[in-house]
Amino acid sequence: GINAEYGEEMGNLLAYCYKSDSVLVKEKEEEPKPVFSWDRREEIDPADYCFENLDGVKKGKFPGQISGQQFGIENCKNCILFVLDNVASLTIDDCENCVIFVGPSKGSVFIRDCTDIKLAVSCQQFRTRDCKRIETYLHCSTQPIIESSVGMKFGCLQINYPLLSDQVKCAGLSLYNNEWSSIYDFTPVEHAPNFTLMPDGARFDKYLTPDHIAEGGGGTRVEFSSHHSLYPLTVGNTDNSSGDSALLSIFLGTKGGYREVDEMLKHVKGCECRLRRSKETRMNTDTVNRIYGDADNTYSFSKLAKEGPVIGFEVEGDIDQLRKTLPSYSDVLIYLSRGESSSKEVNNFFNYVDMTMST
Repeated sequence: GINAEYGEEMGNLLAYCYKSDSVLVKEKEEEPKPVFSWDRREEIDPADYCFENLDGVKKGKFPGQISGQQFGIENCKNCILFVLDNVASLTIDDCENCVIFVGPSKGSVFIRDCTDIKLAVSCQQFRTRDCKRIETYLHCSTQPIIESSVGMKFGCLQINYPLLSDQVKCAGLSLYNNEWSSIYDFTPVEHAPNFTLMPDGARFDKYLTPDHIAEGGGGTRVEFSSHHSLYPLTVGNTDNSSGDSALLSIFLGTKGGYREVDEMLKHVKGCECRLRRSKETRMNTDTVNRIYGDADNTYSFSKLAKEGPVIGFEVEGDIDQLRKTLPSYSDVLIYLSRGESSSKEVNNFFNYVDMTMST
């Protein structure tokens, strides 16, 4: 009857609705998930980020191949190894009789159980343990540390190659913060120092032939002379002082650039002067007044110091000639201390920077 037909129609309708719901649910479940850029990262092969178990070879890694990853060198002998890229950190273990260059390291460089190594590196922190006769050409933002190590030699890193400036920025390093000569020895021996400082004329490439550089650098033009170096040459804590020194400060502000700093350093060298040490820092008004309070334009210094970095150099040599020919720039201010206050200002500037960097 009517009730039977009605019941059949309702059953068909419910069946259709149930089927429709199932299809909708199924379609929703099969909807593809969005793919984000971080889901498409390439897998990292650890073998691409180390030199390991090598003997008597020349090998190189080139700009863009490491790109800020950690890098390790282990159990290598009689090798020439180049890493022309920035790294997150570097470890060198159980190596012997190798010549090694590694680009800027954002973190630490740690060398363990190595003998007769010639090393050139730029880093935030540097440390050795259980090493013998490591000759290091170093740029280091903090005080280098040696422990249970003997026959160590240190010099100021001098190098340049294409993209090095960009790599230094990626590593968060300043060219002007270099403590290469301020070595701290955890295990000193009385009357027999475990380290010496090399003279400012020492060059890393004396251990390399042009073929070594060409092969290790993969065709990249690498310069090791102080004339072409991206890193300023400082004599550090060596004993060969050349007399009185002065504080040379460059206030960059926001419009000034490091091009003016480079030009100033060329001028310093042309005046037969040299750099003992350098630092890049930021300052507030009180600090500017404390260090440069006797200067005529302290207000202008304070204004630029609020806007950008201040770079200070301890300069020694013919200071009078440098002062007579001191250049001026439209976007930066230059200050050169004079008279009896020079030594005080040098100490005040570098003591302030050391204090702020240690906190």
